[in-house]
Amino acid sequence: MRVNRKQQMGSSTYATLFLILALIFAAVTIMKLWSPYYDDLAVKTAIKNIAEEDATRSMAPKEIRKTINKRLQVNNVQLDAEEVVISKEDGMVKIDVVYERRIPMYGNIDAMVKFHHEASFSAKR
Repeated sequence: MRVNRKQQMGSSTYATLFLILALIFAAVTIMKLWSPYYDDLAVKTAIKNIAEEDATRSMAPKEIRKTINKRLQVNNVQLDAEEVVISKEDGMVKIDVVYERRIPMYGNIDAMVKFHHEASFSAKR
């Protein structure tokens, strides 16, 4: 049985090469961006846990910041003092974390990711 060349279906070498290069590009991008998002998960968890604990309700803002930094140090995550804002108003404690990370991607192209988390809870008087 002879098959006509026009009836054959399949991908050409160039199409296959393009698909492979696109998959490699996507995989490298995902691997480079994984780290800051994984670190952000640790920040989000630490803020949530601190807001839910009863022990933090009587702490001063400095102590809360110290506790956050200790919990993040376990995951090798560092936040600067200006990235974590803790305020007490009308019996409420508000923790506001805003930070950004710059990741070198390809050559002189960088990706900048911004994160923002906040939690509030009532403080004991």
